[in-house]
Amino acid sequence: MGLGSNRGTLVHGIFGFVLGAILVTLFVSKPSQDSEVQKVAFSAPKTFMEDELFLGKQVGEVIPKRRPGYVYRSTSYQEMYDKTWTQGGYPSQSCWGCRFAVDIIEKLKFNSVLDAGTGNGALTRLMREHGKSAWGIELSRAVLEKECPDLLSKGFVEPGILTNLPYEDNSFDLVFSADVLEHIHPEEVDDVVKELIRVSRRHVFMSISLKGHTKATSENDAEANRHTMLRPRPWWNAKFTEHGAVPNFDMVWAMQEKDSSFSRDQLKDCRWEGKQDDGGLYEVCIVENKWLVGRREQENLRHERCITTANNDLEPWFFAYRKLR
Repeated sequence: MGLGSNRGTLVHGIFGFVLGAILVTLFVSKPSQDSEVQKVAFSAPKTFMEDELFLGKQVGEVIPKRRPGYVYRSTSYQEMYDKTWTQGGYPSQSCWGCRFAVDIIEKLKFNSVLDAGTGNGALTRLMREHGKSAWGIELSRAVLEKECPDLLSKGFVEPGILTNLPYEDNSFDLVFSADVLEHIHPEEVDDVVKELIRVSRRHVFMSISLKGHTKATSENDAEANRHTMLRPRPWWNAKFTEHGAVPNFDMVWAMQEKDSSFSRDQLKDCRWEGKQDDGGLYEVCIVENKWLVGRREQENLRHERCITTANNDLEPWFFAYRKLR
């Protein structure tokens, strides 16, 4: 009896050790993006239960408090974007982030949200239609006055810049941004990233364009060459980690489209983007791949989009972070 009991205990012990090893492998072994960033990310709190510890009120309106001493400022390139938004550069009521906003609502728990670079306010409006306490800030005062004067008059959107947000720390469960950060200037990056993280309670989710493909006649088109901040995914992950927000790899995995089926001769107009001495260069090509841009009812179906060949990520390129607190 004693020998049989000891053997049973030994078997259970071995089984428990093997099972534990398997579980550790499953939950710790993630696809490598950047080893140093991963070390921080995987040691950080990351469960939904832990997320909820940092979120604000989950029902009703949450009015963000103003940062003491805030003074409105603009940038040297506001006029350029005023013209782009109001003189045909961007289609009226276009909404880049609206195509995937509902996916974010379903996959992240939040109530208060800031749309950083809200443009015409369409994303802020959509979030409010889904019951979220949504607010927006936008460089171009002209587009706010032209396309969403109702949101502007109610204070749901306002003019401002991402290096100087008017809100107190930890004002929003989620800071959202759709294809905005590629438009900022290199000298603004650290301040922008710090500000986005500062006003977030927990989540930062954004799409950042990694392509330089804008207009075929970019040399002569005033709308082109506006992707002034092109850096690879690991660079952005390291930058946000540096300022206190670690990658949410599970969220990126759930959102990011990939396609490894393209052969080299199916890639078109391949370009090397980035900066050799600041994150390195990465290749971006065009492939034939249909996708819907903006709201479904706009029926903006495109037949081509870009892909980063190193990881087969298709645009839009998604980034998700959790603020460390």
